[in-house]
Amino acid sequence: MPLNKLDEAGDPGFLAEFWLFIRHNKKWWLLPIVAIILLLGLLVTLSATGAAPFIYTIF
Repeated sequence: MPLNKLDEAGDPGFLAEFWLFIRHNKKWWLLPIVAIILLLGLLVTLSATGAAPFIYTIF
């Protein structure tokens, strides 16, 4: 009999484990921080491509 959800699926992966951590520990304040970090990473990644002129017009 599995002890928790991680035992049922084997290796859940980073995102599933992070989601279970947030749900179990009630750390909902982490979600906006992670979302902003991901958006900034996307912005930096896209600034090195052909989409850069379109990104700069937003600001």
